[in-house]
Amino acid sequence: MFQKVNIKDPTPKYLQTQRILIDAIRAGSLVPGSKLPSTKEISVLVDVSLITAHKALERMVESGWLRREVGRGTYVREDVDVCREGRPHVAIGIVLDHNVNLNDYYHSTIIEGLRREARADEYQVEFYFHDEFEMRGARKNGDTGAICIHPALEAQADVERFARRYPVVVLGGAFPNTEVATVDCDNFRGARQAVRHLIELGHHRFLLLSGPTNLSNARDRAAGAAMELAVHGIPLGDRDSFVSKDSVVLDEDTKTRMERRLGDPDPPTAVVAGGFYLAMAAMQVVRRAGLSMPDDVSVVGFDDPASAPLLDPPLTTVRQPLQDMAAEAYRMVRDAIVTGTNQPRVVQLSAEMVIRGSTAPPR
Repeated sequence: MFQKVNIKDPTPKYLQTQRILIDAIRAGSLVPGSKLPSTKEISVLVDVSLITAHKALERMVESGWLRREVGRGTYVREDVDVCREGRPHVAIGIVLDHNVNLNDYYHSTIIEGLRREARADEYQVEFYFHDEFEMRGARKNGDTGAICIHPALEAQADVERFARRYPVVVLGGAFPNTEVATVDCDNFRGARQAVRHLIELGHHRFLLLSGPTNLSNARDRAAGAAMELAVHGIPLGDRDSFVSKDSVVLDEDTKTRMERRLGDPDPPTAVVAGGFYLAMAAMQVVRRAGLSMPDDVSVVGFDDPASAPLLDPPLTTVRQPLQDMAAEAYRMVRDAIVTGTNQPRVVQLSAEMVIRGSTAPPR
């Protein structure tokens, strides 16, 4: 019924086991709704250890091929699309930092965008997740590519070496002077929109809170904000420019320095935060300083999760087209895999200014 793993194949045995079971589902040997043999039986059938068989089954449950019923066993999901068997196959590695939380708004939206585009495609697509610039577990027959999600700037050389072996697209980031294909939001222009909105409200004293400068989106947002302020003749000194060491958590030292700045005789009346979590941190600092929003301080963020309009006050923000970005990156790497060519392209999608209650004219 099942093939056995190939001990000469460098692909990890749990991935080989997973492929054997998926091939059995596609071939009709394991039909939707059918119960699988026990983990022990599968380990014997494909010639792997019990631990390896268990790991393969767990991955198939996570990726939607199988479902478990407590006390009853493991079953092929009834909604598995076995009709995809005859379609051509591509494998795409999703490369991201090991510290990334896939459940946060940004990454979950990106992953959902990739999955949605893959489901609508004529190709069978298998995604592999990696935290290094390599493709362990991918097939070796030339149908493989990768999407690197917002790699840090110091990873440029690694990504470029990676792109010499596989079709690669960088998603949500960019490198200077590179030939690697890129899909990103126009962060520079988005930050200019945010500053322009505040200036049109009448603000002239700004505080800029940026994400880590080793991320191109944080760098571009800070540069865009500074450019728009310069165009309007508004200086941004060192005491009004803050950089977070993390794009999610703002350290206490930076919070304290921001709070102190807000307590000066000439405090900023507007804060531009280079991310959604940084915007929430900025709102917390404003409250710690005994000020109100938007009466004393207006706050603008980046990204627009479902919770943004539920904040108090609702957050004015720059919305990135994350699902569109993911769809474009998917199409680019898929086309590169299929055609065998990886043309360097830079795609920048426009951001949208979403105005809510966290911004208003200064007192």
